[in-house]
Amino acid sequence: MDALRKRNMTMEDSSCVLCGEVDETVEHMFISCGFTSTIWALISMWCKIPSIFAFTIKDLLDLHDHVGGPEWKRAAIQGIIRIGCWCIWRARNDYKFNNKEIKVEGIMRDIKALGFFWFNTRYKRNVVRWEDWRSFVIL
Repeated sequence: MDALRKRNMTMEDSSCVLCGEVDETVEHMFISCGFTSTIWALISMWCKIPSIFAFTIKDLLDLHDHVGGPEWKRAAIQGIIRIGCWCIWRARNDYKFNNKEIKVEGIMRDIKALGFFWFNTRYKRNVVRWEDWRSFVIL
C-alpha cells in the first residue's frame, strides 16, 4: 500500500491488511506487524533457534548467517525465512483480493510443506522424511 501511495495512487484504506493497526509498508508487514511477529515466533520455536528479531528486511533475509550450526541448518533456515515471506505475502493478497480469511495455522502449514519440498529438491543427497522435517530434527 505504501508503494502505491508513493506512486500517487489513491487508496481507500492503506492500513495493514494483517493487523489493521498502522499504514502498510513492507517493513511493517514483514518486520513489526503483530501478526507476522507471531509467525516468526512459531518458526523460531519450530526450528529451535533464538527468537527472530529484525529491524530491516535485509536483517530478516540474512538471519541464517547468524544462526550458527552446520551449513545444512543455515540453508534450511534461509529457505524457511524466504518461504515465510512468500506465504505471508500470499495470505495478504488472498485476503485483500479474494476476501479469504488469514489464519496463522494455515500460513505455518504452508511454510512447513513448501519448505519440505524445497529442501528435499535442493539437497537431494540428504532427503528428509516429512516426520523429521515437521519436528525439525533433521539437523
